[in-house]
Amino acid sequence: MTDVSKTPTETPHHVFATLKDVEIILAPHLAPNIRRLIRSGLYEKPEIEIGLANLQPGDRVMEMGTGAGIVGSVFLKHIKDLKLQSYEANPDLIPHIRTLYAHNGVDHAATVSNNLVVSGTGAPKSLDFEVRENFLGSRISNTGTDAEARTVPVPTKHYDEITREYPHNVLVMDIEGAELNFLAEADLTNVDLVMLELHPKAYGVKGRAQVMEHLTQKGFEIDTTTSVGDVVSFKKPERMKIKPDYTKLGNGQEPQFVYEIDPDEPLADRIVTVDKAVLARTPRSEGWRITASVFDENRNTVPEAVCWISPRLTATEARTYPRPNRIVDLPGTWLFGGRFTPAFGHFLSETMSRLWALDHIDEPIEGVLFFPSYNNDDGSAEKLFSQLAEIIEPPVNYKIVDQFYRVDKLIVPPQGSGIGRLLMSSPEMRAYIVKHIKRDLKPTGQDKIYISRSGQFGKVGRGFLGEKKLEKLLKDEGYLIFHPQDHSWEDQMRHYLSASHILGPDGSPFHMVNYTGRKDVKVGVIQRRPTQDANQMVQQGEAFGLKNAHALNHVGRSWSSAGIRRAGLKMVSEVDFSDLCKELKKGGFISKKANWKDLTKAQIEKELLEIAKEAEADQRPVDGVNMSLSEYPECMTEGKPQVFFDN
Repeated sequence: MTDVSKTPTETPHHVFATLKDVEIILAPHLAPNIRRLIRSGLYEKPEIEIGLANLQPGDRVMEMGTGAGIVGSVFLKHIKDLKLQSYEANPDLIPHIRTLYAHNGVDHAATVSNNLVVSGTGAPKSLDFEVRENFLGSRISNTGTDAEARTVPVPTKHYDEITREYPHNVLVMDIEGAELNFLAEADLTNVDLVMLELHPKAYGVKGRAQVMEHLTQKGFEIDTTTSVGDVVSFKKPERMKIKPDYTKLGNGQEPQFVYEIDPDEPLADRIVTVDKAVLARTPRSEGWRITASVFDENRNTVPEAVCWISPRLTATEARTYPRPNRIVDLPGTWLFGGRFTPAFGHFLSETMSRLWALDHIDEPIEGVLFFPSYNNDDGSAEKLFSQLAEIIEPPVNYKIVDQFYRVDKLIVPPQGSGIGRLLMSSPEMRAYIVKHIKRDLKPTGQDKIYISRSGQFGKVGRGFLGEKKLEKLLKDEGYLIFHPQDHSWEDQMRHYLSASHILGPDGSPFHMVNYTGRKDVKVGVIQRRPTQDANQMVQQGEAFGLKNAHALNHVGRSWSSAGIRRAGLKMVSEVDFSDLCKELKKGGFISKKANWKDLTKAQIEKELLEIAKEAEADQRPVDGVNMSLSEYPECMTEGKPQVFFDN
């Protein structure tokens, strides 16, 4: 086991990263995976963002669980006149924390002591503490739960004594589950803000409810606007009146919380079971983001049930507990499936994102419960789950949450996939799909497939300039021009399981291609506009087991409709055919004799003019998907949409 108290072999003050203006010094306890998180800005991100949003100049902070000292250093760098007194149980970390404070010039406002903070009567003078290889998991000893841990006695210090010596109004805690016992008897009379990480893995859902009950009884209420998952903030009424300073986070509106999935880290041990759970969706809420929550029997929201579209975008917003007389009892044990969305790509990446848990629960269940995205289902759920049964076995027994339900028991697994970086999916999610995909479908005999967007997908902003030309070129190379929306899911999967070469512009059909997990197929995803979609689709494919997948990034100029607030909503781009041809020849997708030419200006203008007429708006050049064209009228000449090559 590494002794992190030793001086690192590198220069003692070797700075390897900067996080929120804090220079991070290399030290033995900062393992490679932790250094990667620091460099990426993801290290303790919710804790940092919640703190920066809530802390006020002049606050006096008492911190339990200093860790590496980075979080406290960030607070001190950004909040004026802040004072911090911190307590860390791991003795190996103390010298490194003090060095970090001094190096960043915050040691005049921060102190750290090697103590375990206790409350109540009869507290021992010391407690055994498990120092683990990963310092983030070190905790009070529990009869040797980690064979690799080194157990050391750590002196305790009573919270009442700390309060007398250092009056404070803010309490910050990350103490790996010890918060449950501490909060039961701690006198928080003079504290108006508590920010802590909950640890239900240590004490279960009931323990988490008890933590919240302890704080509620002491006059605190949860601030849902600055809470995410198990990182929560509680405030007394006067503190609740102070608007969090969201401008410190850089967007001026709300903190940017992140839900990350490590494609190599299992999620199965994070499944929680909630007794007497209530599922509530606001009836008038519908669309891509809905107001819906899952509550435990103590009326606390269950953070694991928050649904995510992408790492920074939630699909569900918290709501209040429904009136008891409107709750309908739904007997039995159910699995929480998240949000049902009828959009093809989002169904594959989000609606399916918790089904992996079906392979990780032993008890029988009634079925899987989904919050609907829309009030008028119009048979879309039945249609999509029937289509899913064409390619996945066994079929999913689902139920849409069409009113407020209370179930005897709700099993809530973490979300295993989404869009953006979440496409990589958790190990269990990938294993579930690859295992349950039907592979005995009748082969098609078609080796080469081009997945086209020129059919039903050919709406403004869905395709790219010259796709019809590309289809003709690929047809000459022996490719079947395949329009997936015209085929059943079973037929789509038949084609993807049979083909040796699959090409197409980035888009949702590639989820199915990737879900095959085939190692023997060549896949090329053509970038159709200046986004990371093609790269992310390839990364998803590689995570699922594809060994020969390529992102073909040859996008040229882009245009969008005048008057639109965000170019990406109706963006269309040109593709450099000559460069694409070279890469496809090199990758073995097309013959060596192929010699493709780029679109001429006349061809580009002709296609853009057709798009302009369909959109009833001028087409103007843009630099990116977030560019606004709202300053331009939809048509410079009323009734005569035209194309501009320069603004």
